[in-house]
Amino acid sequence: MFKLQKILLTLLMLALASPLSAATVDVKTLKTLSLTAAPRDVAATADGKRIYVLSQGGSVQIYSVSGQLIGDFPVGADVTGITPQGPDLLILEKPGRQELTLVSLEMSEEIDISNSPSLGPADAPVSIVVFDDFECPYCAKAVPLLKQVQQAYPQQSKLVFKNFPLKMHRNAEAAAIAGLAADRQGKFWPYHDLLFEHFNRLNPQKISELAKQAGLDVNQFEKDRKDPALMRQVQADISQGRSIGVRGTPTLFINGRRVQQRSFDEMSRMIEEELKALK
Repeated sequence: MFKLQKILLTLLMLALASPLSAATVDVKTLKTLSLTAAPRDVAATADGKRIYVLSQGGSVQIYSVSGQLIGDFPVGADVTGITPQGPDLLILEKPGRQELTLVSLEMSEEIDISNSPSLGPADAPVSIVVFDDFECPYCAKAVPLLKQVQQAYPQQSKLVFKNFPLKMHRNAEAAAIAGLAADRQGKFWPYHDLLFEHFNRLNPQKISELAKQAGLDVNQFEKDRKDPALMRQVQADISQGRSIGVRGTPTLFINGRRVQQRSFDEMSRMIEEELKALK
């Protein structure tokens, strides 16, 4: 009874209150998508990066926010509604059968690796891409695993390094630039290993000391570190990582598919799937 009285009192106060003036709404058309079929339902992820369109024919098209068709898959004509749950899950509504189906979406991202340091054959069909931070303890711990996986498929895979220095690590950006300077002398991986061996002791002096230890021409190394092109390359890696959902390190992809479980067995399974698909 008390709750009912409270609701009635609230309604009465709203009725007696002065009417609110209507706000002016400016509407701008940002993008018009050309669909392949008439839509039955449309939904977007919470971050707005993906748009799902359920067609009348029973398929779902996935678009980027820029309007690019990322992919599509059949769901059946009995599906009448779709609801995203996070970035990789989608609820399919089937009211005629009093049923909901939860599906997992494994997206394959386009990652530009053309200028990135890599370990393994340049033409290897499988790319293991890692977004890394030289001061990240989890990244340092993952180094042996990544090399183990690449060495298990020495001709079919290559390990590709992308910089993703986190702001919380004050020497990570300098180390990232230093790594690219070492790459210009063909010694990225020896220097990479030394940086990770000392991940919790990095500072400007240590970064220079490790260059000498890696056998680099230190004078050339110091000159290259000052080249603005290397900073631009690091920033490009960060921008690309963010665009495909990288938020922390290490984040791994195998031929564009995100690795959810960092283990030898899981990564081997994904590589085998990629190799099988190529046959």
